[in-house]
Amino acid sequence: MQHFRQQVYYWVKQIPQGKVSSYGHIAKLAGFPRHARHVSKALGLAHSDLELPWFRVIGSDGRIAFNSDSPYYTEQLNRLKKEGVQFIKGKVTADSFWSPHADDDSDISAEEFFR
Repeated sequence: MQHFRQQVYYWVKQIPQGKVSSYGHIAKLAGFPRHARHVSKALGLAHSDLELPWFRVIGSDGRIAFNSDSPYYTEQLNRLKKEGVQFIKGKVTADSFWSPHADDDSDISAEEFFR
């Protein structure tokens, strides 16, 4: 499970400011498709020293996964809006979703990230 968490942390760190990804997409990038719920658990277990942009991970339906009356919902919504993420009727707009490009050499490798 440690390998899974490391992969999740690596990919969440790659999400650029002003963009979001879904729990399922992060699970797939980490090599564990169909483990979206485990991404949520991994983020909850992450030490604050990692400074992960956890708030950039949302549900596959484009909505924040926390209950709307939760302080975490408010925090996530405010952080995303501060970065310029647009919402329409409670959903993140499609142009805010991030996906890594195969030809992008700017990302560091997972091995390098964990050194």
